[in-house]
Amino acid sequence: MGAYEAEVNGQRVGDARLAPENSDFHQRLLVQQYDVTRLLRAGDNVLGAHVADGFYASEAIGRGRYPFGEAPRRLWARLEVQMPGGDRQVVTTDGLWRTAAGPVTFAEIYHGETHDARLESPGWSKPGFDDSAWAEAWSAPTPSCALHLQESPPIRAVMALPPRQVTRLPDGDHVIDFGQNFAGWCRIRVRGMAGHTITLRFAELLNSDGSVDMRNLRAARCTDRYTLRGEGVETWEPRFTYHGFRYVQVSGWPSELQAGDIEGIVAHSDLPITGHLESSQAIVQGLWHNTLWSQRSNFFGLPTDCPQRDERLGWTGDAQIFWPTAAFNMDVRAFTRRFLADLRASQQPGGAYMDTNPPALPAAGAPGWSDAGVVLPYTVWQHYGETELIDEHWASMERWMAWIAEPNSEGLWRHRRDVDFGDWLSLDAKSLMDETTPKLLTATACWARMLGMMVDMARITKRDAAAGHYGAWHRKVHAAFVREFVRDDGRVGNDSHTGAILALAFGLVPASLRQSVADRLAGNVRARGTLLTTGFLGTPFSLDALAEHGHAGLAVELLLRTEFPSWGYMVARGATTIWERWNGDVGDVAMNSYNHYALGAVTAFLYRRIAGIDVGAPGFSQIAVRPLLDARLGSGSASLQTAHGEIASEWQVRDGGDVDYRLTVPAGCIASVTLPGGTPHTLGPGTHQMVQRSADLKDTRRG
Repeated sequence: MGAYEAEVNGQRVGDARLAPENSDFHQRLLVQQYDVTRLLRAGDNVLGAHVADGFYASEAIGRGRYPFGEAPRRLWARLEVQMPGGDRQVVTTDGLWRTAAGPVTFAEIYHGETHDARLESPGWSKPGFDDSAWAEAWSAPTPSCALHLQESPPIRAVMALPPRQVTRLPDGDHVIDFGQNFAGWCRIRVRGMAGHTITLRFAELLNSDGSVDMRNLRAARCTDRYTLRGEGVETWEPRFTYHGFRYVQVSGWPSELQAGDIEGIVAHSDLPITGHLESSQAIVQGLWHNTLWSQRSNFFGLPTDCPQRDERLGWTGDAQIFWPTAAFNMDVRAFTRRFLADLRASQQPGGAYMDTNPPALPAAGAPGWSDAGVVLPYTVWQHYGETELIDEHWASMERWMAWIAEPNSEGLWRHRRDVDFGDWLSLDAKSLMDETTPKLLTATACWARMLGMMVDMARITKRDAAAGHYGAWHRKVHAAFVREFVRDDGRVGNDSHTGAILALAFGLVPASLRQSVADRLAGNVRARGTLLTTGFLGTPFSLDALAEHGHAGLAVELLLRTEFPSWGYMVARGATTIWERWNGDVGDVAMNSYNHYALGAVTAFLYRRIAGIDVGAPGFSQIAVRPLLDARLGSGSASLQTAHGEIASEWQVRDGGDVDYRLTVPAGCIASVTLPGGTPHTLGPGTHQMVQRSADLKDTRRG
């Protein structure tokens, strides 16, 4: 209950960072297991651990210390040894352990770490160390939560970034620009006098005078301090904190700081990278890059909203809209299983999921947020073809669906919306909780989407009665949505962008009206200067809603815009991650995060409709290939690692409209290919080269 780094005979055990990772500690605590055979030796052996606050005791969004449980911090360790003769010896934490203050005098997730190297005890975890001055450890109360072996990849340090620029300020401080916003910490190499202290302050922004601007960190102090022991070159990095930053201001460096004296250590849950995309179009490339780096920064034990300020919470709304993109970029199977187990642990008795996990806030059951309980297992099934997670999570999903349905028999989600964030951060909103799209519309659309997913998951797992039950509910909700919100002139709700986008994307418009709704949406987007007004719920589906209904050209135009609000606006202003807000560079700085993946959820569109790699059947046993191949997108390539092997595509569209498209289909897969203006055809495993002339593409480009 805190954080630890274990050592056996002076050597670090494993490479996980900030273990145990964040969870609902009232219910569920993750434990780690290691094979330490190679670290043991004949004779005396020593097992020890550095300990600190970790996620358990660190302040979170104004809740003070111990936000997820009671004091004190506690360590439980168990070493099991199988002797050569078959005997088994067990060493566990008991009253025979000894403890002493270490060189880490302060360590906190949000505020940083302080390390005094003069307090280090060389050899403390090796045999022969004199611990006679150490105190006896005392037995703490056994926590009531259940222990679960962590099976998802741990947080690890995955790469080191060199400084892009080192600047010296007039007061002698140095400011380091790593050229990339990321989550992690710094490693320093320094020589100086004993007792001299170096201070590092972390930020995403700079003030006009070149110093770091920490205002958007709110209560998080994000400051590390290192006091030298004065013995040659000293190398140090923190153990028990992390920061979200691009810049670090270094105070007290004993000489002129050189680029080789400091590096940025990138850390995240070490999920395998599965997707890659390259584009000659700078905006497209920037969007993909920024989204991947925001995912790296926020897949940090839990899928957090941001890595820098006094929040870093597992908001379910951010997760559910982003998961289809997340599954292209990384292998999220084990990560999803771990997160869903946490959701189930904190699920309310009535069936509602908490809107943050662990539940740092009392909010539960918000439409578009708690949907994560259904969307995440559905996404895993679609991307990997595996149904085990559906079975594991099924009873929990049914409780959630029943919680919505019970008071809403007419098919509109009117009741049990005490917390409703709506289309969060849409541009027409008068305030954070007053969104332009009617919340009844967004809630009911989200309910219908989940019901459709429940039908599909019930069928694939042979739950025929459940498929019929949720199918009937889906028809009821669909009909109620149409009656309440869809008009014969193509208007949906109050005519907002998000209202029409969700209705089209979730199949809630009668076939006879779909084109009318899509055309009206396109006209409304044009009327706003060919720019979107969508927030968290509408943005992920915006380009698909247009491209699927005859407005692919407009979708590409939106993708490439650099005016506010657009993804290109962020790229053009030097963003290296996705901003929380379309206009993150203006307004209330305290509410602006520059590393928030939600608006990057549209990156799945890049894989599916730019690269032409889409799920045709769960697990990519069938690939749906429908690239837009718009001349404005130039050339590019993409790849995706699947259970069958690598799917890859390359494309080039010349100014005259001539197209070259190359597709690699792995064994065990077939591809259904439809090029713009062409007819569908099926391709088997192998690499296929396709060519089209400009005459075949004119109508599609005009659309």
